[in-house]
Amino acid sequence: MKWGKVINRCLPLVNKSPTLTLTSLAKKLKREGKDVVNFAGGEPDFDTPEFIKEAAKEALKEGFTKYTPSTGIPQLKKAIAKKINEENGFSCNEENIIVTAGAKFAIFISLFALLNPQEEVIIPSPYWVSYPEMVKLAGGKVKILPAQEEENFKINPSKLKALITSKTKILILNYPNNPTGITYTKEELEEIAQIIRDSPLFVLSDEVYEKILFDNLAHTSFASLEGVREKTITINSFSKSFSMTGWRIGFMVAPKKIVEEASKIVDHTTSCPNSLAQVAAVKALENNRDWYNFIKDTFQKKRDLIYEKLLECPKLKLIKPQGTFYLFCNIKSTHLNSLEFSSKLLTQYLVAVIPSTGFGEDGYIRVSFATNEENILKGAQRIKEFLAKI
Repeated sequence: MKWGKVINRCLPLVNKSPTLTLTSLAKKLKREGKDVVNFAGGEPDFDTPEFIKEAAKEALKEGFTKYTPSTGIPQLKKAIAKKINEENGFSCNEENIIVTAGAKFAIFISLFALLNPQEEVIIPSPYWVSYPEMVKLAGGKVKILPAQEEENFKINPSKLKALITSKTKILILNYPNNPTGITYTKEELEEIAQIIRDSPLFVLSDEVYEKILFDNLAHTSFASLEGVREKTITINSFSKSFSMTGWRIGFMVAPKKIVEEASKIVDHTTSCPNSLAQVAAVKALENNRDWYNFIKDTFQKKRDLIYEKLLECPKLKLIKPQGTFYLFCNIKSTHLNSLEFSSKLLTQYLVAVIPSTGFGEDGYIRVSFATNEENILKGAQRIKEFLAKI
């Protein structure tokens, strides 16, 4: 059979996730008994808090196992609206919210709801691996805005403005950023907001790492800036903030009309988010202050440790993360491309990292420090030994 005429023509344009591929290989080696240090993971290394799990257990005992409203149970949407108003600094109500099966699906339905065929989406690089692929799946056209290491991989407003055409529909923002770990100040966001106010662009603001910020930095939600709320879709999740990656609960906050249209996609795809996970998410938002402090302090200590150890490697140039649990490392002095570097490091020294090619750049690796101190020390030492042999 000639599969080229059978398969949807956009799917051959879509790439598999390199992060999942490398993580799967690392797990395979581990199952074979190899002592792999996994610096490739994209999730917190500790369990979901007990008070959240207990809420799910109680809901299970009570038989809360049926379909829910497609956009989320009212008590969760109410809790999210309260969180947005109090923590993110802009007003919304339940009509502005869709609870989804993870933030990934919130991003996808946002793109699908807004994009017509071949309308452009500006994605600053380095970017999270799934953004371009989801744009392609939604029928849009990817337009990369390269960011420079010398500018801390932040958007240059002049270059952004120059990239906008009559076909450009959306700008994707992601901060704190995966993979670089950088974030934006309110003043830097205001420069971008001025461009948005003067253009027809919508902004998809992915803020899932908002609670993992270091050195007393404050998070500013893009939608809280003057004159952009009606042009902004805010994406967030319980995965990173509450170590709930497998629960698959995310949400979008958007203008009412976008919510109305995007909800149709939910109606005819996933039907609704997981019922038990929604109850657990309500409890997460009710008891979060101590937990937020715990994850921030825990990851900052891990950041400081791995940064200190890898600074001892002269062949690495480090970008010190301001948030997330990722360290972005310049490996250009090794004269290996990022895929060669990552493959050799894994097969020869049993350390898994992510090559930057999947993030739209070459010459870098992403190192996740979402692991314990023993692994950080062991993995850093192996990287040091690997670099000494190059």
